[in-house]
Amino acid sequence: MTPPRRFRRLPDSAPSSLPRLGISLSFQCRPDLDEGYEQAWKESLELAVEAERLGVEEIWFPEHHGEEDGYNPSPVVAAAAVAAVTSRVRLCGGIALAPLQGHPLRMAEDLAVVDNLSGGRVELGFGQGYRREEFEAFGLDFDRRTRALREALDVIDLAWGGERFDYDGQLCQVRGGLLRPVPVQPGPPPLWLGAAAPRSRARAVRRGAGLVVAPLTEAVHTARQFEAFDGVAEEVGADALPHALMREIEVGDSDEEALAHVQPYLDHVYRVQYAPERTGLTRVDPGTGERRQLTSQDPYYLSPEFVGERWAIGSAETCAGLVSGWLDRMRLDRLVFQPKMPGRPLADAVRAVERVTTELWPRLRELRGLRSVSSA
Repeated sequence: MTPPRRFRRLPDSAPSSLPRLGISLSFQCRPDLDEGYEQAWKESLELAVEAERLGVEEIWFPEHHGEEDGYNPSPVVAAAAVAAVTSRVRLCGGIALAPLQGHPLRMAEDLAVVDNLSGGRVELGFGQGYRREEFEAFGLDFDRRTRALREALDVIDLAWGGERFDYDGQLCQVRGGLLRPVPVQPGPPPLWLGAAAPRSRARAVRRGAGLVVAPLTEAVHTARQFEAFDGVAEEVGADALPHALMREIEVGDSDEEALAHVQPYLDHVYRVQYAPERTGLTRVDPGTGERRQLTSQDPYYLSPEFVGERWAIGSAETCAGLVSGWLDRMRLDRLVFQPKMPGRPLADAVRAVERVTTELWPRLRELRGLRSVSSA
């Protein structure tokens, strides 16, 4: 089966060997630091406006549920809010949890509304979820999450076609479903999937979806994931499908200053929200060659070595060298970073975006031998 053509050339895309630059907004806060939920939402919307002004091309919306820091449980609602205050940035699910979004036809309706509100800027991005407690909170079967994802994608594609349809799945049924309003974007909706396992990558290729890789994998392992994904696409005769890479990026006056500045925010995100005890992150012991489970207290975890193997945190020169190294090892169509971690002041987050667009990106162009272009 030939995968559907979901990704079309965007009208605002200039020819470039650099990926499109995006930011991720999770709308988290730090109640323990007197940063409230309402404040986090207000400031994140302000950041979206500033990011667009500074030349960021995409905003991605992740999803989790029941987190004390208010991690965004409603990515489609968040995308609608950002659509109302921006005019150009693409609005990407990154990654929304399809099994927890309710009936897929209702999900398709919500997405079609946001596509109309935004003038056709929506890109879907889904995963099946990995936190059992989130499914238990909704009374859903964690072990059927893969089936739930597949059926959600089936229904959304049928609905997006604009005609009445029926669907008879194991978990979901539709009788005479009709999606109105029709989306602005014609054809199958642009789709991203999180797919770490080989079977998941094969599913993404069958769907014609782009592959999203999250921030915790080492760059070397990430390159292998993209290579395996492309190999599957080649086997079935599919066109090259897009790659999106999520990383932490922070530009400072020096390598030491950049890491020290962002460390308190990284500590919350990666010792609380994405602690290895929750993500199952492992590491091959360099002494024994044995793979072992990491813990938040492991000296290697969040050390300069750990950071350097995954992220670009340092001076503009250092960050440009690291990102250029990623581009040498893998084809990247989208590069996404998180400037507004919980507890980080808005002005500081805006400055973080500005340093990426005005210091890192120009230096990266120089390293790659590309002519400079003005920001949109």
